[in-house]
Amino acid sequence: MSVKSHRLGPGSLKFGETGSEVEFAMGCRKVTIEPDVEEGDSIPVLSGDEISEGDEETWKLTGEILQSYDLNGFILWCHKNAGATVPFIFRPDNDKAFAVVGDVKVRRVSIGGDVKARNTSEFEFKGEGEYDLVDPAQQTPLVFASGAAPAPPVVDATEWD
Repeated sequence: MSVKSHRLGPGSLKFGETGSEVEFAMGCRKVTIEPDVEEGDSIPVLSGDEISEGDEETWKLTGEILQSYDLNGFILWCHKNAGATVPFIFRPDNDKAFAVVGDVKVRRVSIGGDVKARNTSEFEFKGEGEYDLVDPAQQTPLVFASGAAPAPPVVDATEWD
C-alpha cells in the first residue's frame, strides 16, 4: 500500500445552524480537532483482579485565526456568542468527502498584539457531546474504506455493576 498524505486546505470552518452558518475559513491559519482520553482508575479487588472505572473521552476544536476588527469578523462573533453551544462543520479539504461535525461551546478570543503586525487569535472551544465524521454532501457518517465492520468491544468479565 502506498503512503498517502493530504495538505490541510483549501477547506471550510462554519459555525451555526444549517442555512444560517457563518464561514471563517478565510482567516484560519490552523484548525484541529483534539480528542483526549483520560483512562479510568483500576480498582484492585480481593481476588487479585482489577476492575476499571472506564475511560472518559473529551475533545476540543482549536485553531489560530488572523484578527479582523470588522463587524462580521471572528472576534466579534466569539464575543457575541461566548458561552453558547453552537454546531460546526470543519472540512479539512473541500475536494474530499470528509468533514467533522459536532457542537462546541464558544469562548471569547484575544484582541490585539504587536503594533503594525498581522496578529492572530488562538481559539479553543470545548466539544459538547460527541463529534462525527461525515460525508458533507449527504451528512451521512463515513464508513472505513475496507468495508470491514469494526471489531466488537471486548467485554471484561471482571467488571461488576
